[in-house]
Amino acid sequence: MKFSKQGFGKTKWYTLTNDNQISITISNIGATVVAINTPDKNGNVENITLGFKTPEEYTKHHDYFGATVARSAGRIGNAEWRDFKLDNDSEGNNIHGGNNPSISYERWTRISSFTRLHEVGLVLKYLSHDGENGFPGNLTINAIFRLNNQNQFSVTYIGHTSKQTIFNPTTHIYFNLSGNNKRTIDDELLTVDSSSITELDKQKVPTGNLLNVDNTPFNFQSRQQLAGALSKIENGLDTPYIVQPSKEHPQLQLNDPTSGRKLKVQTSANSLVLFSSTGFNGEFIVNGTREMTSQLGLAIEPQMLPDAVHHSGFGNVIISPSKPMMYQNVYYLN
Repeated sequence: MKFSKQGFGKTKWYTLTNDNQISITISNIGATVVAINTPDKNGNVENITLGFKTPEEYTKHHDYFGATVARSAGRIGNAEWRDFKLDNDSEGNNIHGGNNPSISYERWTRISSFTRLHEVGLVLKYLSHDGENGFPGNLTINAIFRLNNQNQFSVTYIGHTSKQTIFNPTTHIYFNLSGNNKRTIDDELLTVDSSSITELDKQKVPTGNLLNVDNTPFNFQSRQQLAGALSKIENGLDTPYIVQPSKEHPQLQLNDPTSGRKLKVQTSANSLVLFSSTGFNGEFIVNGTREMTSQLGLAIEPQMLPDAVHHSGFGNVIISPSKPMMYQNVYYLN
């Protein structure tokens, strides 16, 4: 197990490495997962996420590649909660917690790092001040990143607040198991242990209705090739899947037959928002290798259901001073 650091002025990139050639690089800007390097079936170690080669590129392109999103991931309809008006986008909704400032692009403080016999880790902290983006309360977020020799990478978020407020973070990683994004995700195979998704309005805000996925192209309860499924979904996936919260059983599996890589994702939250990056074409270079193209990555965003504050049954995302809140996401990199 190894912990190392690379400095770029005030920006720091920390790397966690286990004994099986797997390494995770994390930036203190946005508590961002910059890279996840894993071996393929032939032992070639490559990055299986989308991101950038330099810190400067992250400041130019706010596409949340690998970023921690908080205070609240996804959209909050009408950018309001109770009597609080929240930072809003061009369509009048709060998205990914707001941009004044965006926690995903602010500097986090390193609290500690640790190297143990079978585990290596990093703890970063961010203080979101009372009133930022309209949210009440001083909210302290601790992000704990761990990598062990069972090839499990976990991200744990712990929130403490001075006032009752919203806390629904996610890690916004775009995955591409081909390695160094040699191919799109079209040939990758997806399984999601979910029988329902949330209905979205034209602005991608949940309506409160739940839709059964049976007999629809959104059904990944049995393994499906992404190309075939996405060809039947207009504009691709940008979809919250409802899952049973778990601390033991992964709710999603992604396989790449060519590289032999497999990814499983387990979350203590009640949804996995999947974004297939369909139609996401950008005039910028990803990972220093190729221009951003449609379906180059699958964003997997474990979180409580978006807009939960406006829909009964969507789960509790309200944190109070007397009750800290914790979420944990585990990525099995076998």
